[in-house]
Amino acid sequence: MANILSKDMLLATGRLLKKAADAIGVLLFLFAFGGFIVQIFYRYVMNAPLLWTEEITMIAFIWTVFWAAAFMTPVQSHVSFDVVYDVVNPRTRRMFSIISMLALFISFVLLVPATWDYLQFLTRKKSSVLRLPMYWIYGCYMLFILGFIVQAAYRLYGLLSQKWEKYI
Repeated sequence: MANILSKDMLLATGRLLKKAADAIGVLLFLFAFGGFIVQIFYRYVMNAPLLWTEEITMIAFIWTVFWAAAFMTPVQSHVSFDVVYDVVNPRTRRMFSIISMLALFISFVLLVPATWDYLQFLTRKKSSVLRLPMYWIYGCYMLFILGFIVQAAYRLYGLLSQKWEKYI
């Protein structure tokens, strides 16, 4: 009974986190789009372009792209070259998936220290208009890397499990 409750709780928590990630992604996109619309209005209607809207739009767009890639798009939906993958049998697909996920997992884990080092370097830099710390602007890349590592580990776990068919 405790096993079922904990599994149900994990699934419910996962669904809640997915909804929250989707909502944040939508808000980030709306923020970018809103800044874009404000900039168009001030530039072409008021004939007085605003600098801060360009910076806000750029920052929100960067965050939207990396947030969506890390938390909203499943690993299987990322761009891939799968001409050979589609014509082989399921067991070979499984092996291709295991090898590629393992390579991606290792690559992204190796990216963590270099990314962290670069973000530390950015502590001295600020954005030109809003004077926001650059590590906050580009910190979303670290979230992307960590989110992808978690997704790749989850997919690897699934590919190595008894029910691997749904992970290819």
